[in-house]
Amino acid sequence: MLNIYHLSNDQFTDTFGTEREIDGSQGLTVNGNLFFDYNVNEVHALQLSLGAPFAVRDVRPDGLTRSFIANLEYSFKF
Repeated sequence: MLNIYHLSNDQFTDTFGTEREIDGSQGLTVNGNLFFDYNVNEVHALQLSLGAPFAVRDVRPDGLTRSFIANLEYSFKF
């Protein structure tokens, strides 16, 4: 579980240079994450990570609006 709490609403600067607040962007986001690791050998490894939000803020202006994410990572030791 990954919990993120935004303490205040996000802000942006409009085209007139006025700083404005984005209502509904404050609050809690709760994400569930799973990681599956597989060592191919002593040098090579794979990791599959999966994530999905369980609770989200009303507004997410940071661009993190996803219903599901998957990532495959390859690594090697040298």
